[in-house]
Amino acid sequence: MLRNIHAIVSLILLTSAFGQEKILTNNSAEDRYASYSPDGEQILFESNRNGNWDIFIMDTDGQNQKQLTSDTAQDRRPCWHPSGKKVLFESTRSGVNELYELKLGNSRVNKVDITGLDGIPIFASYSPNGEQIAFSAGKPGSDPNIFIVDTKGKNLNQVTASKFRSLYPSWAPDGKKLVFFSRHETNNEDDEIYTMNVNGTEIQRLTNWPRHNFCPRWSPNGEKIVYVTSMEGSRPEIYVMDANGDNQLRITNNDDGDTLPNWSADGTKLLVTGYRNGNYEICEIKLDLN
Repeated sequence: MLRNIHAIVSLILLTSAFGQEKILTNNSAEDRYASYSPDGEQILFESNRNGNWDIFIMDTDGQNQKQLTSDTAQDRRPCWHPSGKKVLFESTRSGVNELYELKLGNSRVNKVDITGLDGIPIFASYSPNGEQIAFSAGKPGSDPNIFIVDTKGKNLNQVTASKFRSLYPSWAPDGKKLVFFSRHETNNEDDEIYTMNVNGTEIQRLTNWPRHNFCPRWSPNGEKIVYVTSMEGSRPEIYVMDANGDNQLRITNNDDGDTLPNWSADGTKLLVTGYRNGNYEICEIKLDLN
C-alpha cells in the first residue's frame, strides 16, 4: 500500500520538533555530501573551496578540516569503507567519471577498473561487509540503472533494467536489500523511493508524492529510512519513515532547504547538506524521534 501523509505532518510540525541543528562548516564555498566515519569520530565531505571539487575530512565538531585529495580533476561524492581505513569517491582524473579508492594510511589512490561496464558510474557505496560496491551507471544521454560489483571491479551485475532512471543505491545494514529512488513507475515525471533485494527482486515502492523523493539512506538498525522530499514552491526538506514506508515524518522546516542526509552510527544524529547564507554547508541534526 502506498503512503502519502506529507501534507498532514507538515501542518503540525514545528521547526525544531524532531531535531536540533548545528552548522559544522562556514565558508563561501560549497560543502556537500557528508558522512560520519564508522567509529563516529570524523566526517567525510566534498568541497570546492580551492577552485575545484576535492575530498575533505574533519572532526565531528567541524574542527581540524583536512584536504584528502588535491587534483586538477573533480573528486566528488565520497563514502567510507566499513573498516574506516579507505574512502570510495568519483573522479574525472582519467578524462571521464570513474570510481577510485583512497587509502587513508598512505594517501594512495587506486582506480576501481570495472570490467564489462558500459556507462558512467555515480553515487557509489560499499556493502556493509566491504566486499561489494553498489552504484548507478548509464551511457551519456541515457538514464542510469543500478549495478553491483566487487571491490576489485569484477563480477559486475546489473540489478535494475528500466528506460527511466534509478539512482542512489544504499545498502540495508544486513546487506540483503538496497533502497534507491527511481522514475520507472512515474513516466519520468517524479522520483519515488523503493527497496529491493540485491538481486533486483521484490521491488517495493515506499513513497507516493507528486513532487520528488530522493537520496534515501537506511538507518543503522535497519528500522528507518531517511530521505529528501521536494516541497511545493520551496527547497527540499528531510523526512524519516519506517523501512516499510509507514510513519513518514518531516524532520526539517527551513526556507533554504536541506538534502543529502546520512545517519550517525548510533542512529541519533543526521548529517545534511543545508543551504545556509547563500551556499551549501554541512549541518548536524540531533534527532528526537521518541
